[in-house]
Amino acid sequence: MVRLKTHALNALTLLLLMAPLTASAQFVGQANHPELIWEVIETDHFKIYYHQGLHSFAQRSADAAESVYGPVTSFYEFEPEEKVRLILKDTDDYANGAAYYYHNTIEIWVTNLDFELRGTTNWLQNVIAHEFTHIISLQTARKTARRVPAIYLHYLGYQSEERRDDILVGYPDVFTTYAVPLTIVPPWFAEGTAQYMAPGAKYDRWDSHRDMVLRMATLSGNLLTYDEMGVFGAKTGIGFEKVYDHGYSLVLFIVNNFGEDKLAELYRNMTKLWRTDFGGAIRNALGISGRELHKQWVAALEERYRGREEEISAVLAEGDLVSKEGYFNLRPSWSPDGEKLAYLSNKGSDYGRTSLFIHTLEDSSDELAAGGATTAIDWSPDGGNLLFSRRSIPNKYSSRLWDIYTLDPSKKDSKGIYQNTKETLGLSTRLPANEKRLSKNLRAIHPAYSKDGKRIAFAKNGGGTTNLGIMDVQTRDIEYLTQFDDGTQIYTPAWSPDGSQLAVSIFRNGGTRNIEIIPATGGEFSPVVSSSGTDRDPCWTSDGTGLVFSSDQDGIFDLYHINTVDGSVHRITRVKGGALQPDLDPTDRRIAFAGYGEDGYEIRTIDAKGRWEPVPAGVFRRKRGVEPQTRLASETHHGLEGQSYRNEFSTMSVFPRLALDAGKPKVGLFAGSNDVLGKQSLFVGGMFARDLDMDLFAIYEYRRWRPTVFMEAYRAVRHEEDDVLNRDENYRIFSQTFTITGVEIGASHKLSSGGLMDLRFIYNRSGTSQDVAQFNGLNEASISATTLNGFDLAFTYRLQNILRAKDATINPRAGRELTFRYDRYFNFFISGFKENTSILIETFDHYFYNQFTLEWNEYLPIGPGRSALGLRAFGGFIDKEVDDYFDFFLGGLPYMKGYTFYSLEGRKAAMFRAAYRFPLWTRIDRQTGPIYSDQLYGAVYAGVGRAWDGDVDDQLLDRGWKRDVGAQIRYDGTSFYIFPTRISFDIAYGLDSLPRVNPGDPLGKSGLRCYFTLLFGYLQSVGHGIK
Repeated sequence: MVRLKTHALNALTLLLLMAPLTASAQFVGQANHPELIWEVIETDHFKIYYHQGLHSFAQRSADAAESVYGPVTSFYEFEPEEKVRLILKDTDDYANGAAYYYHNTIEIWVTNLDFELRGTTNWLQNVIAHEFTHIISLQTARKTARRVPAIYLHYLGYQSEERRDDILVGYPDVFTTYAVPLTIVPPWFAEGTAQYMAPGAKYDRWDSHRDMVLRMATLSGNLLTYDEMGVFGAKTGIGFEKVYDHGYSLVLFIVNNFGEDKLAELYRNMTKLWRTDFGGAIRNALGISGRELHKQWVAALEERYRGREEEISAVLAEGDLVSKEGYFNLRPSWSPDGEKLAYLSNKGSDYGRTSLFIHTLEDSSDELAAGGATTAIDWSPDGGNLLFSRRSIPNKYSSRLWDIYTLDPSKKDSKGIYQNTKETLGLSTRLPANEKRLSKNLRAIHPAYSKDGKRIAFAKNGGGTTNLGIMDVQTRDIEYLTQFDDGTQIYTPAWSPDGSQLAVSIFRNGGTRNIEIIPATGGEFSPVVSSSGTDRDPCWTSDGTGLVFSSDQDGIFDLYHINTVDGSVHRITRVKGGALQPDLDPTDRRIAFAGYGEDGYEIRTIDAKGRWEPVPAGVFRRKRGVEPQTRLASETHHGLEGQSYRNEFSTMSVFPRLALDAGKPKVGLFAGSNDVLGKQSLFVGGMFARDLDMDLFAIYEYRRWRPTVFMEAYRAVRHEEDDVLNRDENYRIFSQTFTITGVEIGASHKLSSGGLMDLRFIYNRSGTSQDVAQFNGLNEASISATTLNGFDLAFTYRLQNILRAKDATINPRAGRELTFRYDRYFNFFISGFKENTSILIETFDHYFYNQFTLEWNEYLPIGPGRSALGLRAFGGFIDKEVDDYFDFFLGGLPYMKGYTFYSLEGRKAAMFRAAYRFPLWTRIDRQTGPIYSDQLYGAVYAGVGRAWDGDVDDQLLDRGWKRDVGAQIRYDGTSFYIFPTRISFDIAYGLDSLPRVNPGDPLGKSGLRCYFTLLFGYLQSVGHGIK
């Protein structure tokens, strides 16, 4: 009997790997939050969804949204055909916004953005205007209907299993999926115009932080190239920000030199179905090429910034460098004895997550003290503890919130074997032994000790506002000095030496960021420093008569000193980049600060008086500044009451598909929709051939409970045209049809420690039918049979803990991935037929057994540069004798690549592999047609594996240990400015003979095996080698 040995699980895995990127966002990622109660308010053009605690914020959001609707839609001459959905979230201490323009939906996390590379604005107005501009502008560039985001192209080739006549379909060795989006806009232009917004709706501005980043990139020769601006790609965190920063500046350059109307014209030029290069739109609208536009813009920057550099160089006062590794070196804090500096840094990381370091001045050594620290840090008065904030591990609601911690730098963390094992497996939430958590779910940042060490001042986040609080260190009791609920933001509270006052940097809607003082017992704020720019980071002198602070009143952040008695102000620094976050040493002689240089923020120190240039009276005032251009014209939606949310599904997106599958053309589609809040989602797909071969699947997820409940179904049908003649038994087979149908129902839950648990019940059914006749062609008939009814109860634990890095996808260098799976199978497998009143019915053997699998991938940085060693182990065990249909298969693309997938099989399996990966070309930076090339890596690998039954047949069939070696090339690029394009090509060779299929068969060699994939990612492994 010929068997369709396409594994059901692997078949579904392959289908999902071909699915759109947008689909993945519907099924993984955010926590479910069943504790939230959602309501909706409606305006003329928006539906605003929010949960408890955000009613006031939602009303203000309604004002902000309606204020931008008219200006933005008029500017782009486009209005959406339905109300735009605005979803407000305050589940995590996280600031961001997202525009799903194909669904007319905006998501906003209401925490105010406090980012070291951006200035301070009214976050509510800014983010709504920004994301709504995306919704309108990107739809202006659509090539087709909104419900059709992209077209998908697939190609699949399969290994030949020459030695196995029972295999209908081998395992893929060529596997490609390529997407062609139907809205094509480079990110620099999309983000640049979203920051520009529209006339009458300018709630963002070209601030001193953006200018600092662009200025230093220009002066150091580190501007992004034209091609680099077109992708986010494999960039560091500061590289990502440069796409925004450079894009905003280039859009301003277009507006100033070609006219504001050219922005909408450029979008409309991309509606041409055949236009995939934004350079064509630039040439058509502006009359020059994209590269020429970039060249002119760079020349203008050079002229502007070189002149400013010359002015500053003549009076430069930037102090001495302490630390510059990484691009975020922030928040320096002197120890009470003046011998050490604590600071935050992202050194060793490609992205912006900072850790707490301690720098010893005597020997210039640095020690990592605590991971994940953020915002302000402070020493206890006796120097015995360091105070900091950190985003804590997920709480019982899966929210990650800021809390206050202390660290004893004199102690070291120690872990035993048990604790190390738990951490390795992703099962530990333990704090280091030298740390103490002072709060739980407090949402506290910018902590600062009072001078007697008995109180801690902090800013509490919540509802889009921060408030000033004081914690008693002994009792943990908290008193709040403010009760803001209007978007006001409090930053970096600093205690006066006598403990009677707190200086803070404060931002109010409609104003600028100023420095004000409030009594430590509560009361009114008194403005101390206010200029036309941003005034921030107050630090008291030891006698309490002065403050050192940072201000960009002349366009560049420098340090200043104000005498709080007579109001006189002196400039301390003159820098090219920026000087922020000052801290005075205990003797008032030196100031440590974060200076922005060529590669990002550095820690520097300078004499406390620096240049000591008097600042003219009137530059800094003792009254609040106002910024009228960011104020809403009216507040008309404060009387709106919310209505309970009812299920509402978004428009279903459809992705047409074209495929060539084993030489057979197929057509099909993906389609997906989810409810507005992501509580339910449905994703389906299918492909069909002329002979009715088909691949179908559907996935439904329900997220209203803590675990995610899901149901998956799939069906694959294959036809085989045969002409099998058997004169002796007088039959003829014309064609055969093979089917696999599966249904899976289960639940998954992510642990706070990072692992993912999955429990599911699986039903699989396989069947076959044959069109037959007598040998002479008479008495044609169709015979059908069920070959398998399989039931499986499966538990899976997965952990993915890979170091985040710009090349982590193409070359993971640290961390691990592991998967453990247990299956309890109840399989009813066909053994033959019996006659029952002239009808043949199937008979089944029962295979009830336990199966265990474990896969472990460990990644280690090794060798020069960004090279890495990958170690992989796989093991599988079936505890009873079963038909070989249920064996593990250990060859092919997922495992031993030197052998075909089905050539290595058995009830037991083990494999060990080592791969050394190394960079070949890490910054290609070349656009070729629609594809941007970024990185190229090579690898060499070797493995040893065995699949066996553990009986006498193993020796007869030569099922011993098999070895293979191979080499791989990986390419990382981006297509159409948005879709990852990852290519891998393998050549592998099996060093040992192939196992025999039957005793007595001649031994053979596998020979060279080649594999090619073009996908959105790379295949580390596919499936689990089980059905």
